[in-house]
Amino acid sequence: MADIDWESWRKHVDYVVDKRDVWYGIGDGDGNPLFTLPEPINKDTPDQWMESTDLEVTFSARGTDGEINRLTDLLVMSALRDFDPSGKLPTAQGDYMLLVAFPGEDGVVRRGGMITHVEAHDSDNDGVPAEITVHALNIMDVWNTIPAASWPAAWWAAAPYPNEGDESGLMYKTPRLMARIELATRTTFTWKHGPAGFVIRRLAQESLDATMMTQADPGGRRWIDDPYHIVEVPRTDLSPTIDLEAKDGFLWETVAGQAENAGLILGAYLWWPGDKPVRSWSLANSRMSPAQVDISPSQGTSQRREILQTFSHAMIVMTVKEVQ
Repeated sequence: MADIDWESWRKHVDYVVDKRDVWYGIGDGDGNPLFTLPEPINKDTPDQWMESTDLEVTFSARGTDGEINRLTDLLVMSALRDFDPSGKLPTAQGDYMLLVAFPGEDGVVRRGGMITHVEAHDSDNDGVPAEITVHALNIMDVWNTIPAASWPAAWWAAAPYPNEGDESGLMYKTPRLMARIELATRTTFTWKHGPAGFVIRRLAQESLDATMMTQADPGGRRWIDDPYHIVEVPRTDLSPTIDLEAKDGFLWETVAGQAENAGLILGAYLWWPGDKPVRSWSLANSRMSPAQVDISPSQGTSQRREILQTFSHAMIVMTVKEVQ
């Protein structure tokens, strides 16, 4: 990834938000900005960003000079050969995020989500779209994609290995990296007890760590050694005590009900270098043992300290906040 002038990007986005109340842009799959989008023609985004609803935003496909703009060139023109009668197109090769920024309590807040597909509208019937509608997942979807690990230590011991087919004998076109995971069946492991905010944050962070430990880049580097997600930890936690069971379903379905009952709001935002440091648990890495990764061990003292951290790239920060 080329070096990013984060200071210039922050100034640009803050200026647009100040003048228009909202900024739209395209980022790579990790949330690093690529370019700014024109003002949308139409949008369908959640009023409450803690809702995990999909995003749908329509933009002009052409610039003021009538030529296709950068968004259209990136997401549409390279896939014209794949047009079907519905007008739905797969996105260009590679992962991209729809980025959104708007005013918040402590300055500009960034949201967005991974682009799933686009729809091109050729109202002039000249073979070149006039409008394109971008469909994206909400950044909140991270709560719906990370399993609530019942036994994080078992995930930690699972080493990725190449697999050429599934258990039924169906062969994959290309080998896939797999990892064998043991799931806990004893309530000693699955039940979590304590202040609701702490229990949910701990489960989210340890589940992130466990998931990233099982994943590796093609070169073999574990994702845990260069994470792009982290859980924010407040200085105080006044939430009521709960008992919560983690059975390897997704985080959202595991904690959403308990969070609501405890007066907590689940959230997520996009952090950029230059933003305020994130108060969170110190990062885990692949050289640590399962006992060292445990945020609240049953015996001894945790090596995971609550610290202020900054990062060299964009991060998705998951939050659990008390309703004020």
